[in-house]
Amino acid sequence: MKNRLLWALILSVGLTALYCGIMRPHVSTIPKEILEPMADLKPPALPPIELPALVIPEIPTIKPPVVSSQTRSDPILVRPEVPIQNQATIDFSIGAPVVRVDGKDQDALEAALKEMAEVVKGAKIETKK
Repeated sequence: MKNRLLWALILSVGLTALYCGIMRPHVSTIPKEILEPMADLKPPALPPIELPALVIPEIPTIKPPVVSSQTRSDPILVRPEVPIQNQATIDFSIGAPVVRVDGKDQDALEAALKEMAEVVKGAKIETKK
């Protein structure tokens, strides 16, 4: 019972302090003799600020450079033309096309053709009706 009364007293003191401190702001410790002359102390009105004129500079136009139509003789820029030849291979391993006619290439081509023929020989394709 005593605890409840003590807590009720503490709560009422706190609420009273809150009311006097926040809800009644006109209660002040500054005497009225000082507050009244202070109310007349207002800063003079300032003249309006004039903004400087906005100046946008003109952007110069840049003309593209004139390119002359010169032909270059770089070997990289020119596409190599290789004539098609039967039973010849084109080798690009050095970066440029080289046409070679070797017996080894012909033998490898014939062996690959025989191997493909053997694989296809046993395959049957049925058509749908």
